[in-house]
Amino acid sequence: MHPLVPAVVSLLSLAAPAQHAADASRIEVAVDRRVELVTLVARFAGFGEYNQPAARSRYAQAADAWFKEYKSHPLFAKLRALRESRGIGFDALPSLAVHLTDSVELDEVIPFDQAPERLDQRWQLAEVREVVELLRDFADGADAEGFFDSRAEQFAAAESRMRAVVAQMKALPWFDATFGERRDARYVAIPGLLCGGGNYGMGVRFADGSPEQILPIFGVSAWDEGGLPVIDSGMQGLFIHELCHTYTNPLVDRVAAQLEAPLTTLFATCAEVMARQAYGSWRTVAYESLVRACVVRARLATEGRAAAQQQATEEVASGFTWVPALAERLGRFEADRARWREFTDFLPEVIDFFREQASAIERAPQLLAITPANGASDVDPAASELVLHFDRPMDAGMSVVGAPATTPKVTGTPVWDATRIVLTIPIALLPATTYRFSLNSATQRNFRGADGAPLLPIEVTFTTR
Repeated sequence: MHPLVPAVVSLLSLAAPAQHAADASRIEVAVDRRVELVTLVARFAGFGEYNQPAARSRYAQAADAWFKEYKSHPLFAKLRALRESRGIGFDALPSLAVHLTDSVELDEVIPFDQAPERLDQRWQLAEVREVVELLRDFADGADAEGFFDSRAEQFAAAESRMRAVVAQMKALPWFDATFGERRDARYVAIPGLLCGGGNYGMGVRFADGSPEQILPIFGVSAWDEGGLPVIDSGMQGLFIHELCHTYTNPLVDRVAAQLEAPLTTLFATCAEVMARQAYGSWRTVAYESLVRACVVRARLATEGRAAAQQQATEEVASGFTWVPALAERLGRFEADRARWREFTDFLPEVIDFFREQASAIERAPQLLAITPANGASDVDPAASELVLHFDRPMDAGMSVVGAPATTPKVTGTPVWDATRIVLTIPIALLPATTYRFSLNSATQRNFRGADGAPLLPIEVTFTTR
């Protein structure tokens, strides 16, 4: 059994919070020309996240044809330089878009004299104003509005199809109950026609108390034969995820000083897996962890146990092995609102959770020796045992993870010695073969010390003669 299955079972054994009536009528749906303009220029600047195969469409082809004469505009060199120097990309682009008034005047929704609360931190104010001035010049010279006007059919189809999905949403009252009702907030679900598989939980929060704007952007990653975007009910979990970012990212930022140390420890154990998903820092992993745990809770409340368990399993498969346990921890908040009246009151529990995760990592058992030796290039193919020697007594489980062709074939029952420190696994090897596998992985961690702390994943490779 996967080591996190008990956490999922425990999570789903909790009583689901009372379901609320759907209130999808509060959610507008609209293609946002600001988002289209900013993601379009990122596409022309060569940003891979806006040139995904999933973004190939008649719409993208029309954009390429319309703007091809403007590819030497200085805006693109500026964006490429900022990507190199400050990592501008992904959500930094739509974050800028929603902080502009429209796609023509491109004025500042909130004066950039001080950094708006929800503007991505990678933007420096002097730089962002220079980019906006170049963007204004590009949009005017290339007649971006004319292009958007010419795409009316695709915009209307995207809005109509997303509106039909949003009408079935049941999660908004859960957000009200969990994070506090934001009856005055403006909710707009935005199809991102050049975002491919990218989705972004955007928003604008005003210092003067004006109603907040909650603006999740959903990348369109499928198109029908008529060149129109495909948007279906499969996006409901995604909708909850991106909407949740608008609530929880500011909470992570509020306690970032307390989260940095434990999340840095946690991130170090899964950096490669996270990098493949474009999560390149401890803070981003913190954002994603809290969001994903909340999605499990929201789906439990609004769709039932099967949906929540499916979501938890998906999070583990994505490398967020701790999310089911975090979701279980969030269940305490739902069960005792007399103790924690607001989610902000519960943040110390979230901090404690990640400190516990970091502590478990720091307590992780060590592999002292392995036979055949890791890295060996002349292993006798007649060797019939894989022997692992740990630094302490271990639990009974094991996870030897790898493709069948590169993982030694197990020929019998693995046996621990009396101290549970040495594990012997009967194997059969082939001659002239390179084996490559891991002990534990980002998603499978059954090698654990007797205290439950998992072995950090270790890649093993050797070659037979």
